[in-house]
Amino acid sequence: MNEENIGFVGKVSGVLRHPQESFSTISEDDLMKGLLIVLVTVVLAVASSSAYMSKIPLEVLVPQIAGVGDMSQIGGNMGLFAGIGVAFSVLAGYVLSTLIMHGVANLTGGRGNMKRFFAMHGFATTPHLVNYLLRTIDAYTISSQSVVNYFVANREIGNKAVRALMNSGLTNVFGLAVLVYLTSAVAENYGVSRNKAFIIALIPYLLALALNYFGSGA
Repeated sequence: MNEENIGFVGKVSGVLRHPQESFSTISEDDLMKGLLIVLVTVVLAVASSSAYMSKIPLEVLVPQIAGVGDMSQIGGNMGLFAGIGVAFSVLAGYVLSTLIMHGVANLTGGRGNMKRFFAMHGFATTPHLVNYLLRTIDAYTISSQSVVNYFVANREIGNKAVRALMNSGLTNVFGLAVLVYLTSAVAENYGVSRNKAFIIALIPYLLALALNYFGSGA
């Protein structure tokens, strides 16, 4: 496979279809391309989260304020707050998980270029981009009542472990796809076996699961 003849779209489609072979074409020079994928994902995440939040009445989001008075100004800002929160979550997740995997890979005998791995991770997050694209389309077409029903149903899940698992990405087909691609990226960049690469790629998911579990209410 001649790396010089592969453009941006070709590398993205190659990673999605044949990750084991195609990650070998990703170099540290592709960092900006990987970051572009992450930034587009952030934009779509902000758009979808803001749109969903704008369809949920404030008294449903915060039942405690029902009857307090005119809260329309706060309600109008909830979409903005949700967008800022999800933007930070996606960017921080990308940076921190990359650093964690790089550190663990090197501590366990792997050797690889961190800048190249940041680029690889960007390409590996393409399923998240697709996910947020679909969510954005859904957010602007779904009815407000359907959004409210979904929000209330999720809020009423009483089991902490179930809530944490749902928020970790391990029950989401797009999150699982990213895990598969990251396994190939780790194996390629650090020269480790696929079994070890899978464990390394799984660690950020497990940390997210633990944070969601211990960080959630009773």
